[in-house]
Amino acid sequence: MPLEMRIFIPLSLQKMPLNSRHLALAGFVVAASAIHAAPASDWKAVEPFLAEKCYSCHGGEKTKGDVDLKQFAADPKLATEFEIWTKVKDSIESGDMPPKKAKPLSAEEKTSITGWVTHSLNVLAESKSGDPGPVTMRRLTNAEYDYTIRDLTGRDYHLADEFQTDGGGGEGFTNTGDVLFTSPSSIDKYFAAARKLAEHATVMPGTGIVFNPGRIGLRGPEQVKAQAQQGLYVWYQQKAALYLPKDFDDMREADYMLACWKHKTTQKPLDQLAKEMNLKLPFLQNWWKLVNSTEPKSRYLDLVRVGWRELPAAEAEALPRIKTIQADLLSWNNPKKPGSGVQRRQQDADGIRPYTVSTEVNGKPHVFLCIGDTGDGGKGDIALIEKATLRTKKGWLKYADWLPKQMEEDRKALAATPPPADADKRKQRLADLENVKSLMGKHPQEGRQIDPGIIGMAAPQVLKMPVPPDTIEIRAEARLDLKNPEAEFATLQWAFSTDKPRDVTKIMPGVLTVWKRQTDAARLTMSDFGRMKEAFPDMFERRLEEVARNLYRNGKAGIGVYYLSDEQLGQILGEKDRKQLEAMKKDWNFVTPAKLNAQQQKDYDTSLLAHVRYFAQRAWRRPLAGEEAKKLEALYVDGRTKGLDSESAAREVIVRVLVSPNFLFKAETLPQVADTKATDVPLSAHELASRLSYFLWASMPDWELSKAANDGSLLKPEVLAAQTQRMLRDSKASALAKEFAGQWLKFSGFESYNNVDDKKFPQFTPELRDDMQREIVEFFTHLVREDRNVGDIIGGDYTFVNERLAGFYGMPEIKGGEFREVKASQQNRGGILGMAAILTKTSRPQRTSPVLRGDYLYQVVLGFSSPPPPPNVPELKETTKPASLREALMQHRADQACSVCHDRIDPLGFALESFDPIGRLRTADEAGGKIDDTGELKDGTKFQGLAGLRDYLKKNQPQFTNQFCRKLLGYALGRQTLPSDRKLLAQMQDSLGKNNGKFSAAVLEVIKSRQFLNRRNEAAVAGN
Repeated sequence: MPLEMRIFIPLSLQKMPLNSRHLALAGFVVAASAIHAAPASDWKAVEPFLAEKCYSCHGGEKTKGDVDLKQFAADPKLATEFEIWTKVKDSIESGDMPPKKAKPLSAEEKTSITGWVTHSLNVLAESKSGDPGPVTMRRLTNAEYDYTIRDLTGRDYHLADEFQTDGGGGEGFTNTGDVLFTSPSSIDKYFAAARKLAEHATVMPGTGIVFNPGRIGLRGPEQVKAQAQQGLYVWYQQKAALYLPKDFDDMREADYMLACWKHKTTQKPLDQLAKEMNLKLPFLQNWWKLVNSTEPKSRYLDLVRVGWRELPAAEAEALPRIKTIQADLLSWNNPKKPGSGVQRRQQDADGIRPYTVSTEVNGKPHVFLCIGDTGDGGKGDIALIEKATLRTKKGWLKYADWLPKQMEEDRKALAATPPPADADKRKQRLADLENVKSLMGKHPQEGRQIDPGIIGMAAPQVLKMPVPPDTIEIRAEARLDLKNPEAEFATLQWAFSTDKPRDVTKIMPGVLTVWKRQTDAARLTMSDFGRMKEAFPDMFERRLEEVARNLYRNGKAGIGVYYLSDEQLGQILGEKDRKQLEAMKKDWNFVTPAKLNAQQQKDYDTSLLAHVRYFAQRAWRRPLAGEEAKKLEALYVDGRTKGLDSESAAREVIVRVLVSPNFLFKAETLPQVADTKATDVPLSAHELASRLSYFLWASMPDWELSKAANDGSLLKPEVLAAQTQRMLRDSKASALAKEFAGQWLKFSGFESYNNVDDKKFPQFTPELRDDMQREIVEFFTHLVREDRNVGDIIGGDYTFVNERLAGFYGMPEIKGGEFREVKASQQNRGGILGMAAILTKTSRPQRTSPVLRGDYLYQVVLGFSSPPPPPNVPELKETTKPASLREALMQHRADQACSVCHDRIDPLGFALESFDPIGRLRTADEAGGKIDDTGELKDGTKFQGLAGLRDYLKKNQPQFTNQFCRKLLGYALGRQTLPSDRKLLAQMQDSLGKNNGKFSAAVLEVIKSRQFLNRRNEAAVAGN
């Protein structure tokens, strides 16, 4: 039984069987609250009884059990030594004292002593009810340090792994100030951790202090600039990626052009058209801007925008033209492989090498070889076509070999009498063949010689080339005539077509433009072409790059259509992203100049100092006092004066902030108050925020909680309650599972537990051990965040497993590594009683231990206390056979000194014998013997297995609830529970009963209590 609660509940009631105690308990609490205990005698009447019966063993010369009662002969000091007097009362009521061999107390003596203790402690509890108690100002625990660094920096660095190990105190938790010592070596470790952390920080005027995964170290101006550049570039791409069309998406060019046409002809607003036609407004705005612009100049862009501006006024006539513009636009790209079309290959299309030109023929009688001048005149535009080849159904055929044979065949046919039926067609073909023949080996410029198989053509020109009727494809090689004296002016296109000739006096969409490299014509061509690429990137990655290039545009929008300007991004993204963009651009503007002028440097330093002050305010969990801000600024200025760059000077300030007691300690200072005799003083709003956040999250307040502290609203009960409910639902409430439940129920640190015989149990792998730990953390996190009944801890029919742990438990149909809630009563799981982490930790390395498991349930879960084992008790003989173990324990319990505890704990442990040392279900021991998982208490109560044990504990849940409340209050206050907490503990239990056991019910009682909202004024208490 918890020490403090034993003050109010007689041992006779504690020893009552659990299945009947809960009824008596309710009545006793009512009686105790009225301070009507056994008849009370004053100390002068009680002390002689103790002197006669107790001082001989507990009187200084002899202090058995480390209890010296004689020291209290003059003054029992009950207010400070209530623990000893509680132990005295319990020992007398249980009959443990006086010992059997000593003279027993008479009924009058027994009643007098126990009545005095009970009455006096109840009076003490009532008079001090609600006292905040002594809470030592303490440092952060190691866990709190890591959680706080995580929330302060946004990253887990696990720096506390290097710190000294925290001890437990109070109600068994590490957050008790009395045990959180700070040594010189620990100060050194705090300094080392702070400096290591600062090395991970980048400090910039816009984005401020940002902590990175890896060490950053000293950076020069170019590195700082590169970081700002890369950060913005990546940010643009990440944000734009959600909205830009991907590869193979239908980008609906025709629909956007049609919407622009409708806007032009009907004046219907663009946003209305976007909604009606299911188009994205930013892209429609970009299209409208493009088709109406004349800048930048680009003959290739004009194919779209001039074509659109020339659309007819009638929709029926405009639609086919729009489809043609779309087809021409798409022809620059390869629809099967984005980024591999003409738009990509154009950058390498100089005239140094020949290019293959081809087309599918599929039975057409002729093809057109189109040589275009890109609409700029034919100066220097001479193409040399060679190696023309035909792919027919019979195979490949050289065009130069087929041509004379066909000419001869057509001449003979036309000379025949009578002429053939297809004479007209043959005449035309012969004429076309003769024209091709005339161009072979003939250069367009007189006096130039070329090989007989080469066709020389000056742009703009179309050559009609007949082909055999079974031709599938024609292919040739074309190259720019670089020997032409005017080749530097050339911008040349060539292509085959079948249905009709291309317009060779204009740019031919989808066709390479060839030029002589390093000429003005080449530069102008690529400039024009590049603007089309900028407006219509051919790949998703290049569309992202166009948005990222906003970095260099100084706020001016690009010309692209599937693109987002800074203004458009700002309209799409939320306030947080808009501020982030503004901050990153501020960084960029500061680091771009090679050297800052005096005013720029002043602004730079001012911005950095603002970030440092904000960081300190967050780290110290309250606003800075004026002098504190000045000292931080002076430290920064001192670093700059000593030659440190701005970032390094700021890092020195960060180190000082993190080794300050304002960060390392959870300080609650007493303000100046009018009533100097007040025994307790209300916490300030910021102190309350910290007390609340370290209770629920084991970490610093977040922005919302700090805001409520800043405006003082947190001191309003309704706001405090609302913040508490919000925080319990937050993912950071998992700290309650890891720190509160983990320390109370002893599963904290199980992820590194290694007290299992791995040779006997090779199944107990590190991965499975991690899963076992994860199960219990997930369970308690769910309990807290979903506000479940705290009774589920021992009586729940569900747990959390992934595939590996489910397989270990024998649960079918659970797949994947993700943990999920499952009903588990059919597999003898549910709640902590069936969790492998608990079952393993309460076992021996090679066997189960009913003693350890029973003692765990008796003391940790139910909150009873057991005296230490008597000296010289022989150890149990090691055995792996449950039957032998049970027999050994029964013999052990035959010893009267041992039976006092073992009668209480062993039956509880026996009920869990169906679980092996690593928590697996079993029906037989290793020798094949049947498992006996029955338990029987001294009062005759029997139960069997997990189901029976769970039912038994459910019937006696008040004792568990009492333990839960005591532990929760001790954790929340960071101290041991006191007699003065009796009323609050009763309120917590009452609230749980009225609210279906919801976790938040107990928490809300704690946070609105006098103990939680105030700090004891020790000076006033001492003065009183």
